[in-house]
Amino acid sequence: MSGGKLWVTAGLAVMINGSSLLGIGQNSVGGVARNIECRHEIAQAIAVARAQKVVAGNRPERVGYSV
Repeated sequence: MSGGKLWVTAGLAVMINGSSLLGIGQNSVGGVARNIECRHEIAQAIAVARAQKVVAGNRPERVGYSV
């Protein structure tokens, strides 16, 4: 990599990740990906909790019993 391209790459890396490295915000791609993953896990946990509430009021099924 030539000197000019190296400085451009370094400058872009600092602009993209600088605020994240300083702890100011989540502007990097990694921060955005972690945020999306966390929201997905929260949504899944809410869906599981709602499903368990519905099942909690029903009697368990009999094993080996068919109608």
